[in-house]
Amino acid sequence: MIKTPEQKQFYEQATKNILARVNALNLPKDQKQKAVHFVTLFREAFTKEEVKKATFTDKDNQMWDLGYDSGGFCRVASITFVIVMGNISDWQLMAIDREQWEGDMSHHWLKHKPSGKVLDITYDQFAIDGFTVPYNLGQKAAYNLSLQDETHKFAKSIGIDLLKELMRTKDK
Repeated sequence: MIKTPEQKQFYEQATKNILARVNALNLPKDQKQKAVHFVTLFREAFTKEEVKKATFTDKDNQMWDLGYDSGGFCRVASITFVIVMGNISDWQLMAIDREQWEGDMSHHWLKHKPSGKVLDITYDQFAIDGFTVPYNLGQKAAYNLSLQDETHKFAKSIGIDLLKELMRTKDK
């Protein structure tokens, strides 16, 4: 996808903002390093055409470019992040339905339970158009994973085996 210099700059600044949010969570050092690594990996992956195609296309859907690099990745990135962090009980998947706000799309993000703070890895997909996600309207969301779902496709496209990660987490 060809981006304007302004979009590229906006995306880079949004990534810095998200990493600042990670730092504000007051995670233990090892968890903080892991979170920074995965946010950085995901944000880089969102810019790759092959990751978008692997995540969003199937026999029924050939649309893979949603117009902005983080567009459409909110749910898959949030769920993958929780699983790879290995401390599922510290995170709550949150969502807002499209009818509840001006963004006109459903949106998912994470709430860090110990701190009560929001971690939205893809907030900029709306901010680029001047929208602010009303996190206060968010509801707890179910993870609802299946082997064919976009979350598995996203994780696989960036070299993460979610089943293996889930089993590792379960063994702790």
